[in-house]
Amino acid sequence: MRLLVLCSSLGVGGAQRQLVTLVPRLAERGFEPMVRTLRPRRQGHYFFENLVEAGISTESVDMRSRWDLGGAVRGYRLWRLRPDVVFSQSIDAQVIGHLIALRLGVPHITAHHSGPGILEGVHRKLMTRMLAPHFDRVIAVSGVQIPELEELGFRHEGVRLIPNGVGMPVVRRSRETVRRELGVGADDFVAILAATLRPEKQVRVFLEAVARAHAHDPRIRGLLAGAGPGLADAQARAAAGGNVVQVLGRRADIPDLLSASDCLSLSSDSEALPLSVIEAMSLGKPVVSTGVGGISDAVVDGQSGILVPPRDPQALADALVALAADPSRAEAMGRAGYQRFEEKFRLERMVDAYADAITSAVRGHTRRRR
Repeated sequence: MRLLVLCSSLGVGGAQRQLVTLVPRLAERGFEPMVRTLRPRRQGHYFFENLVEAGISTESVDMRSRWDLGGAVRGYRLWRLRPDVVFSQSIDAQVIGHLIALRLGVPHITAHHSGPGILEGVHRKLMTRMLAPHFDRVIAVSGVQIPELEELGFRHEGVRLIPNGVGMPVVRRSRETVRRELGVGADDFVAILAATLRPEKQVRVFLEAVARAHAHDPRIRGLLAGAGPGLADAQARAAAGGNVVQVLGRRADIPDLLSASDCLSLSSDSEALPLSVIEAMSLGKPVVSTGVGGISDAVVDGQSGILVPPRDPQALADALVALAADPSRAEAMGRAGYQRFEEKFRLERMVDAYADAITSAVRGHTRRRR
């Protein structure tokens, strides 16, 4: 089954990372994926390189902006690849993917990785409402997305809930080695935020919360791993706060950093289902986070982590202080998180569900055409 995977870009971000994890596994299950990005391939788009190295057909149509008519035409001409299914992510890819699917008479599937309320902008909302009824399947990664997807016009029977999944992270260096490299003491309690630094991540709240927690218990320190538009601001705020939080920028060793930390902490005010939460659970780490979006689907408050209201640095600080003061509770939460990962968020479970969603969409589309 030839599968055209159309997305805006393969830069940084959880949705891109999930796609790069998923596509090679679909190839192993007999699909023939062809990945095409609308935006140009740029240096540092290592997700693009990952797919190429995995032997997946991956190219860019070099569409410079959504108003680039020539780029849009090149995107539309991807119909010449004769896919059996179109799978799209992002609004621009959905529009072009819809035209291709119409031309070929094949099913069109899309996936949404944004949390509730994050679909902003008149253009995006208008185009989504126009396209939504025509998709054969829409994949939600968290149950909290479903009411908004249906309100936008996606057909109830076409919605599939497929939580993100990850494979077991490969930890290459010992906890002691990484902490020594970071200058972290053996008795320090380290909270890490690992994310693309976009506005919804509310990094300022994390920085302030760790500073308040550190003032109460000097053993508490923070790590901030990730790049994005908020990096420079985070660096400036961390420096002004005495570097209680180390801002590491983009890192390729996130599993090592997670393993060396004592908890994962997120301060977001909107999320779907962050991969960093699932990775932390897979490594037996408790999660201290705002309870927004799909985070509460993954983390059971009081059992595998502590959930607090968004935009409340004091609540986040109090949770960090409480967990740092009770190592046995932190360890028990880590065990509970790992058990939940095993039950719901393993990579194989996610890939099987996507394969089923694609094949069932083809069967359903064929029946409707008849």
